[in-house]
Parts: sequence; structure tokens; C-alpha cells
Amino acid sequence: MSGHPVAFVDETFIRLRQHPGAYLFAAVLVDADDLPDVIDAARQAAGHHGEFHASDLYRRGHIQPIEDMLDTTEAHAGWTLMVAQAPLGEHQEVARQAALTQLLRQLNDQKVRDVVLDTRASPREQLDTQLQGRKVNPSDLPDITTYRRLVRGQHINARMRLQHVDDRHQPALWLPDVTAWAFQRALVFDEPQWWSRVAGVATIHDAATGRELSLTNDRTAPPTGEHGPQILSPSAQNSLSSTSFYTLNGGTTNRAQGPGHLYNALLTQAIDARTAPQNTSLATSIAELAANIDRLATTIDAATSHGSQQDLRQSSAREIVDPSDVVPADPCAPEPDHEEPGID
Repeated sequence: MSGHPVAFVDETFIRLRQHPGAYLFAAVLVDADDLPDVIDAARQAAGHHGEFHASDLYRRGHIQPIEDMLDTTEAHAGWTLMVAQAPLGEHQEVARQAALTQLLRQLNDQKVRDVVLDTRASPREQLDTQLQGRKVNPSDLPDITTYRRLVRGQHINARMRLQHVDDRHQPALWLPDVTAWAFQRALVFDEPQWWSRVAGVATIHDAATGRELSLTNDRTAPPTGEHGPQILSPSAQNSLSSTSFYTLNGGTTNRAQGPGHLYNALLTQAIDARTAPQNTSLATSIAELAANIDRLATTIDAATSHGSQQDLRQSSAREIVDPSDVVPADPCAPEPDHEEPGID
């Protein structure tokens, strides 16, 4: 990837009787320069359907566009990040915000500056928001609150922008939609065949700790630190060749009455990560150092800008110019979260 990647994000959740459940976020990172090609590829994969929702297409028996969209994701994603909050717990919104917090932290570590998240607002709510002159849909306010809290606490860079977009207007959001759906199918129905199509460019993380998780012994996480998400680990390069692909009829298609093997394996890893001592590994230290460097750079930029404004005021005073003509900006103010990212 060149420059800062753009993250397109969608969610899904598992809430079934006799099942602990989970809240899942999928983020597909693409190079901003590649966005036109990604959008064209997504539209081509959706075919004549016009819009794409994997769950609806599957219920109607349209399997080919789902497979094509998964292949498009595998071909165009610089990195795919899954964040899993499991079990779901009693409060779904709490689980969502916990998963979103971890997601934004992970994206910040990878220098993402634009996060495009599928809105939860209905078309009617979006219209009402526009008519009332508001900038944020009420349904999206909890996400904005989490984002602002992380910025104020300096847990994510103030340059990161979060924008909610209707996936009917942004085909790039169809990539995380199909990715989240594939991961859900694996956890609910023990069907790894869908997830296997994107496993080679994907990493799974526990929402509570950020620790890496895996499905069926596939170590698909890329190295952290200086290698970056675009470089796959050696085992990841072999994961697709060592993973069996199934046809629809050959897979396990019975509805799960309770948690299956894949979900139980994932949950066990998540619990172990939460109870294990904190790891002070080199990768963790590098991530912390990168975050500190980001904060230092922001502070230096602010100080430089402030000094320039002072010089300008002094120069203006010497030239007998009214000081009120020079209005200093607030260099520490974060960019508006509603600002349009540089995407089509």
C-alpha cells in the first residue's frame, strides 16, 4: 500500500438460543489509489443484483455472487481485519462498542486515516437527519461517542476520521459485508468453506485484548511492526493451499442448535488471551513506540503551527496592522469527524 489505506467496515452479530453469541466487525483495507478498481470489481461481482447483501442473497439461493465477492475481497484487500467480541453478553450495544474500540485501535496501528462504516440508520432516518440539518444519524451516535473518546484519550490519532455511509451508495462496503457473513457462517454452522476464500489475507483479533485468534489452525495473521499488514506470514502463504474448499452440498448446512467446534475453539482462545499474563513482546513494544511517535508528531505540528501564528502577529504589529486581522487557528483541534474522506 502507498500512503494511508482506507478501511471499509461492516458488522454482524450472532444471537441464537443456546448459543453464547458474538459481535463481529470486518474491516477491509484498500489503497486509496485503487478505490476505482475496487468499486468496479465489487459491482461486477454483484452482477445484475445492483445491491449486495450476502445474507439476503444466500436466503434466495444466489450463491455465485457471494463466491465472486469473496474472491474480489481476496484479490483486492491489502488486509482484512476481523474483531470478535465473544460471548455476546446481555447488552448488544456494549458488545458493539467494545469491538469498535478494538477495531479503531488496530486500524490506528496500521496508519489508517479514513474509516468508512456502514450506517445503522434506515433510509427514513437518514432523510430525517438531512431535513433537520444534523450531521450524524441518531443510530450512529454511539459509534461517534466511542470514536471521540478514543481521540480525546489519545488512543487513536486525531487525524483518523470516522464516517457512516449507506452501503447502497458505496460498493466498497460490500467487501466487509461478505467477509463478516463468511465469518459468521463459520462460527454458527461450522462452515469454513466461505471463510477459507479470504483467510489468506485476514487476521482475527479478540475485542477485549487485541490478541490474535485463529480458526482451524490457520495462522493467517501477518507480522506486526515494520513488516506491515500487506506482508503475509509464511504459514499464511500456505493456508489456502492447505485448507479444503467445499461445495455448498458438501459443506455442513444444518442449523446449529448450539455453539459448534469452530466457535468453541475461538472462544477458548479468547478466554485464554484474557486470563494470560500481558505479553511484553517486541511486536507490542514496536506498536507502542509507533503510537508514541504519532502523538509526538502531532504535538510538534501543533507547536510549529502555534509558533508560526505568533510570528505572524508580531510581524503584523510592527507593520502597524490591526492584530484583529490575524485570527490564530486552534492547531490542536481534531479534524471534524463528518469530513468527507478522499474517496469516490
